[in-house]
Amino acid sequence: MNALSVAVSANLPVLLWGAPGTGKTSAVLALGERLGLPVEVVVGSIREPSDFAGLPVLRDGRTWFAPPRWAERLAESGTGILFLDELTTAPPAVQAAMLRVVLERAVGDLTLPASVRVVAAANPPEQAADGWDLSAPLANRLIHLDWTVSAASVADGFTAGFPPPSLDGLDPAAVRPADVSRSRALVGGFPAGTA
Repeated sequence: MNALSVAVSANLPVLLWGAPGTGKTSAVLALGERLGLPVEVVVGSIREPSDFAGLPVLRDGRTWFAPPRWAERLAESGTGILFLDELTTAPPAVQAAMLRVVLERAVGDLTLPASVRVVAAANPPEQAADGWDLSAPLANRLIHLDWTVSAASVADGFTAGFPPPSLDGLDPAAVRPADVSRSRALVGGFPAGTA
């Protein structure tokens, strides 16, 4: 969870890899709530490429690629977390359409505010319902974190309650360039496979 918090603080796109039912979605929703950020959950398996590339419409005699409502809500709020859930259930055409969203925060002809963070979650393809391999271009745009949950932590959570995510001093409203640089350095220092 600390690695996820640091990646969100550094505003770097991050992908949580873990088995189904291990709380990835719940953790991201809890992190958004703790930070006071709206979270838009977008599940790739129930989306079309136009949900990321925009739907072509005519406006003032020109073609415009209209963004979906989830993108408009993030743009209107000025900040938030775009949570691309079940990433390995998205077919290749949908994954390809996500490329600009993850790298440039562009959804159709709408550019999301720079403070919108991108977090994704995926099950290994062999564990995902109708799973696909993650395309190399999309995989290369994300920091990969292994999401593992111990049986003891689940048992403790059921008996005593699950602790809120640690923020380690993260306040997205007060993040300064020096904080982002520090967080990016911490992300770069993580050993491979550390969550």
